[in-house]
Amino acid sequence: MTTLTASAPERTDEHADDTGRKRREPTLYSRYVGAMLYFMGAALIAGAVVHHPLDPPLYTAICVVGALVFLLGTIVNEFWLAPERPVLSRAVSLVAFSLLLSFGVGMVGGGIQHFTQFPERSAAMTPIGLLMSWAAFVAKDPQGRWKHVVSLFGAGVVAVTALTWLGMSALADHMEGGHSHGIGSEPADEPAPAEQQPPAGQQGDRPADEPAPADSGDGHTGHAH
Repeated sequence: MTTLTASAPERTDEHADDTGRKRREPTLYSRYVGAMLYFMGAALIAGAVVHHPLDPPLYTAICVVGALVFLLGTIVNEFWLAPERPVLSRAVSLVAFSLLLSFGVGMVGGGIQHFTQFPERSAAMTPIGLLMSWAAFVAKDPQGRWKHVVSLFGAGVVAVTALTWLGMSALADHMEGGHSHGIGSEPADEPAPAEQQPPAGQQGDRPADEPAPADSGDGHTGHAH
């Protein structure tokens, strides 16, 4: 008697998309390119948003380049490497919230890395970036809904954000306001007043143009006795 056994389906690197055409599974190399575009874009934005006051034209350009790199990473990961390509409405929201996510991640990363250089700016940027990244990620994810933003996990994100803001603000105040403000105290960097010199021509009782009295040779000046 012959026993029939079902054979396991062969593994393939191809799958069908919504049009019925087979699409090849993303390779390791293509996934690496997509990840690097994400990380490089976020890193450029992180440096630009923190250092922007130092050179606004330069860091504005860097921020724009970082946003474009992150956007290119979104296109590669969500359109080229994704199993299914999103419809037009979904694609527009995906691009918009991806850019918002990139700025949120950049603000958190830049605020933490450069806190000692820009304490007050970093203390404000980091919590804003946390909230921005959470909301943008929920809106960007295919399974994300706005109810997730106000969920228990969302409340935890808000709590962490509040603690981050309070802690970084306190540290910033300590770093920038640790010097004394006592009454009557002078700033340490205020130069001491210069010694006042008598006006030219009024040193002593002798006019500046009067010649010095000659020495008579016996130790006495040429005064009449």
